[in-house]
Amino acid sequence: MPDQTEPDDPAAKTEGLEKIDVEAAKAAAQHRHHPMVRTLGTVSELADQMQLTTVCGAVIAGGILGGRADIARTGLRMMAAHVLANVVKRRIKNRLRRTRPEKMVDEQDYHFEPGEAEGGHETSFPSGHTAGAVAVARIVARDMPALSLPVTAFAAMIATVQVPRAKHYPIDVAAGAALGLAAAWAVDRLLPGTRHHSQAKENRMSDDATKSVSALFETREAADYAIEHLVQQHGLNRADIFAEPEGPGNTAGNRPSGGDANKGDGAEGAALRGGIKVSVDVASDRVETVEGTFREMGGQDIARR
Repeated sequence: MPDQTEPDDPAAKTEGLEKIDVEAAKAAAQHRHHPMVRTLGTVSELADQMQLTTVCGAVIAGGILGGRADIARTGLRMMAAHVLANVVKRRIKNRLRRTRPEKMVDEQDYHFEPGEAEGGHETSFPSGHTAGAVAVARIVARDMPALSLPVTAFAAMIATVQVPRAKHYPIDVAAGAALGLAAAWAVDRLLPGTRHHSQAKENRMSDDATKSVSALFETREAADYAIEHLVQQHGLNRADIFAEPEGPGNTAGNRPSGGDANKGDGAEGAALRGGIKVSVDVASDRVETVEGTFREMGGQDIARR
């Protein structure tokens, strides 16, 4: 049988996956004039380079003016991911010429080859709208989990509508999504969000198997001095340090000191039935620092658990 493929059919010039890609784009392009596709396409322009830059800048400014450093940092991370994705996208587009689907359908002209594009109609690969939208959405989802679903859905809409509106082929969209995810991944490592810092701190404490170190001090004065030394000199969190009587009753230590010594050896002062126990919850890599401080400050019965 003679070949029934039209000689001018762009799909006839391609093979394998590329052929499937071109045919899928050609079929989807039939709907490019549908009101819904045109409306969603207009909305998707929010992910164009200048518009997305404006959105990121607005988040940064809002965070600064509102005194929200976390919001400003998220905006900065959004901007970094967007710019990184755009820079890489532009480098690729400058080295690969691919006819956009609308030109392929309207003029039966198609090529996908190395070379510098001669106009916007040859910059189909990869999808810049998709790359920017996915990169920014990923950052927002990481920093603000409550917004994860809506921003991810919005990015998915932006990516998906590029095919029926005849701006990109499915492979262009897939490549743009991969580029956006890679850009967000790079920013996560180079410019972590505040949430990442908190999680990292929690993970370090968990991984380090937090230890409790305790020591007994004869006076409240000595115990307080040790606590202040740990906080001021070694940067420990005061909330992780606890002071309590050694026994079940109230006590100011087992011998008078400071103000107690000036009141008849504490005869009329607080009870002196036992010592003051100071305990510290600390990561294992700082246990020796705490123990050394306890010894230096006169602590006794130093123990860890």
